[in-house]
Amino acid sequence: MHTFLTMSLTASIAAGVVMVLRLFLKKVPRWITCLLWAVVLLRMVCPVGFSLPVSLMPETVSSGAYVERVLPQAETPASTPQAATTTTTAPAATTQTPVTRETVAVTPTGPDRDTVLTILWAAGSIACLTWGAVSYLRLRLRIADAILIEKNIYETDQIDSPFVCGFFRPRIYLPVGLAEPDRRYVLLHEQAHIRRRDYLTKPLAYVALCFHWFNPVLWLAYHLFGRDIETATDQAVIRSFGRTDTAGYAAALLHLGHKPSFPQAVPLAFGEENPKHRIRSVLSYKKPAFWVLFVAVVACLAACVLLLGNSGGHIDGRSIDYGKVWVTGEVPDFPKDLRRELVSIYKQHRSDVTEVRDPDLQWSRPDEGYPVAIASQNRMP
Repeated sequence: MHTFLTMSLTASIAAGVVMVLRLFLKKVPRWITCLLWAVVLLRMVCPVGFSLPVSLMPETVSSGAYVERVLPQAETPASTPQAATTTTTAPAATTQTPVTRETVAVTPTGPDRDTVLTILWAAGSIACLTWGAVSYLRLRLRIADAILIEKNIYETDQIDSPFVCGFFRPRIYLPVGLAEPDRRYVLLHEQAHIRRRDYLTKPLAYVALCFHWFNPVLWLAYHLFGRDIETATDQAVIRSFGRTDTAGYAAALLHLGHKPSFPQAVPLAFGEENPKHRIRSVLSYKKPAFWVLFVAVVACLAACVLLLGNSGGHIDGRSIDYGKVWVTGEVPDFPKDLRRELVSIYKQHRSDVTEVRDPDLQWSRPDEGYPVAIASQNRMP
């Protein structure tokens, strides 16, 4: 559970960085922002990362030290007695016969904190997954009688807005009676979704979100990710449009626009995700210059690497990837400079060490009074 909470916290920090970068990337194609959201998804599902000398991810967070400090692991004794009996003997008031008194102390039993948290987390995850599955099944039942028009395009009178649905064989579903000008733009949009594989990435992001249901930052990130998917698809369609087609595309968004009441994994509907914002974005879109696009791609790739990497302890350019701590009566014969570096790195991960004594750098805990020493095994980066 502590590892999972660390993953959720690192994903939140990555999402926060992406949200800030979005403010500076309004003039560049939105697919670049979608690339940044992929980093957040990796942080949500992957418990390990690679070590870097510098990183945008705080070391105390990526190492799990922050979660351990806020939510320390509960100690589990090797054997927990259910009851303890104490026998005392006292002289009787009127006779010489000893009287035996027994006091029984019962240790309360029940689930520990980690078990309760795990149960709550599992219940919330199952509820979110169930909601998504039920919503998808209900939609499939509504479009079960859709009529094939051509290739992978279907038409039905059970829907109000066109969308793409299907994980392995994505299909485009259109409402009956869709006007011809709007129909053309809708098909271009939904076909762009299929080319971009959005019918896979958005459900995958929703499944990952179900396991992080307790994290409001990631819910916001999922909402913004959905908006960026739709904006990137709009830009992919209108990239070669003239002014007339661009205005017609914006009109189709106006006619078919709707806003879902709750974040959805499917379907990829034509007019969802804040249609007013998308209309403004379509009408104001300008193809960026090559140098602007190049700089934005390089900057975003650098941000991706710095968000995926974890900053670890380094001494003279060497990365510390292994360490041991032991209690001893003697300090190992490390050079003073190396000992100073090791002490500073170790203190970043431990909160119970409160004193470092110079010049010997013997490091002691005042409550126990004996020195603590550390050693490390280095590898060249």
